[in-house]
Amino acid sequence: MRHIILSISFIFLLVSCNILSDSEFDTEFPGDQNVSWVEQRISGGQQCNTNDDFVPPETEELLNSRGIAVFETEILPLVTCSACGCPAYAAIHYALIRTDNLDAANQIGFELSDGPERLN
Repeated sequence: MRHIILSISFIFLLVSCNILSDSEFDTEFPGDQNVSWVEQRISGGQQCNTNDDFVPPETEELLNSRGIAVFETEILPLVTCSACGCPAYAAIHYALIRTDNLDAANQIGFELSDGPERLN
């Protein structure tokens, strides 16, 4: 039963991410368009662990805490195995930031990226 609920949740997450990726963002890009995508792979939690309370970090909050302005974010869920001991959560967290903030983003584990792949 738990696997069915997880499967349905995963499908809902994929659909909602696709719907949200088409929306416009309130933050305006800087006038010079000097922006770059960065990414970080995040995983955590543990399958079969009823005490698991892993909550993935909010991408924007993580970068903002280092003084990095974020213009757009996207999360690409990754498939994990369902065996006990496998992560309960895995995703690539993308953010569009000013290029001059790349070093600061690197210091907290973000790497330069081509950006999220669009299925549309």
